[in-house]
Amino acid sequence: MKKIIALFTMICIMAILAVGCQKAEVKQNEETKSTTVKIIDSRGKEVEVNYPAKKIVCLLNSGLNDLYMLGAKDQVIAIDKWTYDTKDVFELTAQIDERVKNKSLPAIDKNIEEIVGMNPDVVVMWAGQEDDIKTLEDKGVKVVGIQVDNFEQVYTKMEILGKISGKENRAAEIIDYTKKELQNIKNKIKAIDESEKPSSLFVWGPSKLDIAGSNSTGDSIIKMSGAKNSAADINEEHIVAKMEQVVNWNPDFIIMWDIKDLDPDDYFKDAQWSNINAIKNKAVVELTHPFYCDLWTVKYIYSVNIIAKTLYPDLFKDADIEKTKADMLKKLYNIDFK
Repeated sequence: MKKIIALFTMICIMAILAVGCQKAEVKQNEETKSTTVKIIDSRGKEVEVNYPAKKIVCLLNSGLNDLYMLGAKDQVIAIDKWTYDTKDVFELTAQIDERVKNKSLPAIDKNIEEIVGMNPDVVVMWAGQEDDIKTLEDKGVKVVGIQVDNFEQVYTKMEILGKISGKENRAAEIIDYTKKELQNIKNKIKAIDESEKPSSLFVWGPSKLDIAGSNSTGDSIIKMSGAKNSAADINEEHIVAKMEQVVNWNPDFIIMWDIKDLDPDDYFKDAQWSNINAIKNKAVVELTHPFYCDLWTVKYIYSVNIIAKTLYPDLFKDADIEKTKADMLKKLYNIDFK
């Protein structure tokens, strides 16, 4: 009997200890979750930052727009200089953020010492800025590197910034909205046979031959709009083609990014291009606004609508592009732009 009582007592003690350990582990997990978050950035690196990050230095404009869409405006303490220097972008960003309008939100770019002095929770910047990232990390600054080569990575960027800012639900809502909008376009063009889709080139500029290969947002937008990328065999984001390649491809359409010193007329006036189908048929379309047609945020849905309507006017004859733009901006930013 004594042995049974002793055994029973030991079992009870072990059970109590087990429950105690479990509670401590859960408490610790909850405490960690409430103060920090771990994310994997575009470099494949795990970065642990304060959660939610209240002091974000965002040095890429597309990331800044994501944070505005997420409702994390007040968590941004510094931005990139390009936002101020690009007139079309500045004028609309100023309607979102009074600090941009007053130019009181610092634009610090590569000023490492100033960034360190702001003591940010995290710095968001392009993953390709390896030297700057290393310098910041060596000084103890948390850095999230971002890379966007296609539209799946646009979603990934939104998810990362949603986690950093504590706006995960809003990020999921924006991604869901975007995919539904794209599905509406896909439903209209799904009956088009692959052989009937027009061949196209996406031109980044600054020259007429600076184009998008298959590993690019330019390639993604061509395909989403219901066309084929003439340069699909070249697995690069940005290439400089030779005129002989263009002649061989003979694209039906040319889609241009908003390029400062290049217009559709430059193609029409160039004798080298005169026998290309896109030129003969005046089938050159330019995305003319870097804010509305931002291919590095979910706003690319507006560009897809423009191009799809250009490629298939009969299928999209009822599409009101201006209304599409206004509805999109209201949904994403929750303001009425002037």
